[in-house]
Amino acid sequence: MKAQYTTEIVEAPRRFEYWNDVGCRHCLQADSKLLGTPVFDGAMSVSSIGMLDMAIMSSPLHHWRRDAHHIRSNPDDDLWLAFMVSGEAYLAQDGRQTRLQSGDMALYDGARPFEFALGPEKIYLTRLPRKSLLSRCPEAEHLTAQLIDARRPGVMALRSMLEEAGTCEFNDAESAVRYSAALLDVLALSLAAPGSRATAAEKNDLYKRVLAYLRENYTDPQLNLHVLAAAHHVSERTLTRAFAQHNQTPMDVLRRVRLQASYRALTEGNVGNVTTAALDAGFSDLSHFSRVFRAAFGCTPQSLLSH
Repeated sequence: MKAQYTTEIVEAPRRFEYWNDVGCRHCLQADSKLLGTPVFDGAMSVSSIGMLDMAIMSSPLHHWRRDAHHIRSNPDDDLWLAFMVSGEAYLAQDGRQTRLQSGDMALYDGARPFEFALGPEKIYLTRLPRKSLLSRCPEAEHLTAQLIDARRPGVMALRSMLEEAGTCEFNDAESAVRYSAALLDVLALSLAAPGSRATAAEKNDLYKRVLAYLRENYTDPQLNLHVLAAAHHVSERTLTRAFAQHNQTPMDVLRRVRLQASYRALTEGNVGNVTTAALDAGFSDLSHFSRVFRAAFGCTPQSLLSH
């Protein structure tokens, strides 16, 4: 059963608002903005295929941004596969950015912030259940925002299966589930590197991803070791070990990022008082902020404000 949407049913000034509502309902909660065209004309069909949900869309260029506050208010633990049949898009996540052109595919993760600027003539966006995909390809969640190598085994078959899934009417639920399982198997084959699994490079990638996440979300006063580990689907112990390899702890790095942000705000005159500098940088305890600030920079935050 497919649901069909088109902006043609809405008067021109309200079309992008309508598109935003449809996208947030069937894909992921995110902020959107229009890029470059005064009138938005888009179409989307949405269907479920066994374990998968699929949206097929065409639209002018527009931008989606999913931030930490979307994840807190509308958590989503699934991974997504973008398959650009024709058109162009830019996807950024975990400190990486990639350009998708006709025939390209890439993963992104609904449980972590990302940006997606897309102007597709036709694109397939497929929701993938995390546990099912990771049971087949444990490294998949570390492969976001990078093109799936077109030379890998299974890539041509995966493209064909996605296009078939978008047009096929399954006679019964069991057939749909079996098809979605086969599609996940082929995707896992396309993603898996020879002899892969927990390589040193992948372990180091966790450190880099968390660093990027900290730099994007340090203003969140609720950010702590537990939240960081949950956002990256690892244990607190695994996360601590990844930073220990660099003689750091996640919370030490977070404190340093916050201190640097508050220092810039004070010295560049971007805030009117110390309290604002502390709260804007993610500190919730003002006495603690003053103490660690003085230990880091050898002066009080108030002394910088007075200059």
